[in-house]
Amino acid sequence: MCRCKWLGTLAVGIIFWSMGGWAAAAQVRFHYVPVDACGNSALQPSGPVAGVGERIRWFGIIREPYANQPRPTHMVTFRQPYSARTISVPMAFPEGTPRVANLRDRVVYSYGSYTVEARFLPDGSVDVIYDAGFLRAP
Repeated sequence: MCRCKWLGTLAVGIIFWSMGGWAAAAQVRFHYVPVDACGNSALQPSGPVAGVGERIRWFGIIREPYANQPRPTHMVTFRQPYSARTISVPMAFPEGTPRVANLRDRVVYSYGSYTVEARFLPDGSVDVIYDAGFLRAP
């Protein structure tokens, strides 16, 4: 009896998984480097392959170039915790009010299943990461 219940649950899970399309958990990352003492930044393509950003799929296993940079809605200025200097980066925010989390090396704007993250790196640069959530393509 217990084995049949387990097999039924497994069968329902397989059917549910196969009915949905192939949408892997993905993030899109854009790398900004400081260019002057005023806090201006420039987008630095990530890697030798053409693409202004990097798409990260399947829990970091697959990394590929990404050419569609989202249209910025805000220029956000941060105090970079490693260099103690300001840096301004363009960010694309959806409509609504986010829940903001200020962590030691990042600021995360959470809109429910969609997040926009500014991750500060020790070299003074900033990675802007757009994440549409688990099993949603950004």
